[in-house]
Amino acid sequence: KTAITWTLLALAELTAGHSVITNAVGDSGGSGMALGVDNTTPRDGTRRRPFQQDATRFRGDSAETVGETLGGGDNDVEAGTSAILAETNDDLPQVTQGGELTMTLHQVNSDGAGPYTCMINDDGTGQSWTDITVTQNVEGNERGRNRDGEASDFPLVASIPADQGCTGTVAGQNNVCLVRCQNPARAGPFGGVVPVQMAGGNAGGA
Repeated sequence: KTAITWTLLALAELTAGHSVITNAVGDSGGSGMALGVDNTTPRDGTRRRPFQQDATRFRGDSAETVGETLGGGDNDVEAGTSAILAETNDDLPQVTQGGELTMTLHQVNSDGAGPYTCMINDDGTGQSWTDITVTQNVEGNERGRNRDGEASDFPLVASIPADQGCTGTVAGQNNVCLVRCQNPARAGPFGGVVPVQMAGGNAGGA
C-alpha cells in the first residue's frame, strides 16, 4: 500500500506543474499576456484549483500550436487575442526587428520553472514555429523544476530576429506574430503563446 501511495503522490505532483505568462511588453510599447490567461485567477498558491486553471500546457490536439488550459480547453488565437485586447485596453505588445519581448512568467509550482525556449510564428496561425533567442531566462533544472520559485514572478525576455516579418491578421489587428515560450517539464511542456504586433507594419521581413 505504501508503494502505491507514493506512486500516486508522484503522479499527482507530475500533473500539477504550471506557469503563466501574465504580462508582456514590446520594445516599442503596447501590452498583453498569453492566450487563455484569466487575470481573476489568484497567484498566491500552487494547487490545481484555482491556481492552475489558466496555465497553458502544450499537450493533446494543440501540442504543436497554441496549447490548452484546464479552465478553458484548447486556446483559440482569435478569441484569445480579442480577450487580451479587451483586458488591457491597449495595443498588443509592439515589437521591432531586432527588438525584444519582455514577459512576466508566473511560476505556479515546482515544475513550471525554466529554462524556457521561445519561438515565433509569423502569420498569426500558430501552425509553424521558428526558434528565437532567450536573453533572460527563468531558473530551473533540465526537467523544468525549481521548488524555490513556486508562486513567484520572473522576467523572461526573448529577442525578435532582425529580419522578422509579421503578416497575421487576428482580432482585427494586422501585422501580428505569435511568440511561444515553453519549459522542458515532463508533464508539460508549460508556458504560453503571446500575440504581438510588428510596430510600424510588417517591415518587409521573413
